Amino acid sequence: MYKHLILIIFIFLVTSTFAQIEGKEELNPNKQTTTIKTDSIAPDSLSMFQRFNKKAEALFKVLPFPMVSYSTETGSVFGLAKYNMVNLVKGDTISSASSFSGLVSISTEGQFKVVLGSNLYLNQNKLILNGEVQYVEYPEYILGIGNDVKREDAERIKTKRIVFKNKALYALNKSKTFYAGITQEYKNYLIVESLSEDLGRTPYLDSTMYPGYEGGISSGFGLTAIFDKRDHKYNAMNGVFASASFMAFGKAFGTDFNYNSFEFDFRAFYNPWFKHVIALQLYTQQNAGNVPFYSLGQIGGTNRMRGYYLGAIRDKVIADSQIEYRMPIWSIFGVTAFASAGRVAENYSDMSLDGLWYAGGVGLRIMVDSAHRANLRIDFGWGQQNAKALVIGFTEAF
Repeated sequence: MYKHLILIIFIFLVTSTFAQIEGKEELNPNKQTTTIKTDSIAPDSLSMFQRFNKKAEALFKVLPFPMVSYSTETGSVFGLAKYNMVNLVKGDTISSASSFSGLVSISTEGQFKVVLGSNLYLNQNKLILNGEVQYVEYPEYILGIGNDVKREDAERIKTKRIVFKNKALYALNKSKTFYAGITQEYKNYLIVESLSEDLGRTPYLDSTMYPGYEGGISSGFGLTAIFDKRDHKYNAMNGVFASASFMAFGKAFGTDFNYNSFEFDFRAFYNPWFKHVIALQLYTQQNAGNVPFYSLGQIGGTNRMRGYYLGAIRDKVIADSQIEYRMPIWSIFGVTAFASAGRVAENYSDMSLDGLWYAGGVGLRIMVDSAHRANLRIDFGWGQQNAKALVIGFTEAF
């Protein structure tokens, strides 16, 4: 297994690097990108910092980036990340830049993760293809199911999973703001077992025998519709984005569970002055049927409700929101402040403003690809019950 993973990672790094090198001469400014033409400036007129930054950007496009992060549950995480943005089609000055990402990480708690992803914009933005593959060995903590959980009830479980996600969308109007298409998801949880032997009680999943407590396959297909009027795909300053999807998981698709899932994601971006940005997001997900434990709606993670470990709080229905203020401070550096709130429930009728979980934090931004406005993101998030996390990644959280 590990030999195959190493081969996949090597092929991915080589492919994305050569795609970047080949695409350097094809990069063109368009309405989705801002190009800084520093090549026309005489080298002697550049400051020492500007010369260093140009060399750093060039290295970033070729070399993987070392990553370190921390959360209360995962401990310290060490890894290498690769991120490239490139215009794939020569002569296509309309399509947004496509992105390729890869991550390999291990943690002090025994976690091992490999994630490869891509976002492709083709045929003058008429066609969008998204893909992701994961292999994860993940000792993690769970608190049970429902909104009223406590961190002192945490249990440690071991999971091993393989995940494939794909999405294909096609523009339905000339302005290319409305897209529709199909989406696919496959999760195979090879192992789900308790590592908490000194609880003094039967582990939660064993006692409840909740669907998926022994692992299993979750496979489904569905439809997705997107309205996208942002001024930039990866680092928006103005505009709105809305996505709605419905997926069916059933035996016809090779799954061990029969259920449906609906997801809605709305984002808005405002530029009140200079290059400052106010970003808003509203998100909800509903699952109905024989939903496995690992497919329930989950609060937390690297993009929403930052500060909470993904999956610490989960149930069939989730709703959360966040606001973020983004401000440049000097040259390639910027800062952010964010706040969020959300909760879970078994169904929407049980949702209320009581029992909301809150999170907030601050972040640092470092522009590592000025041609495509791509930032290195470093976020410090805090939540209730002493939850906290350090998140390092590329592009904005939303």
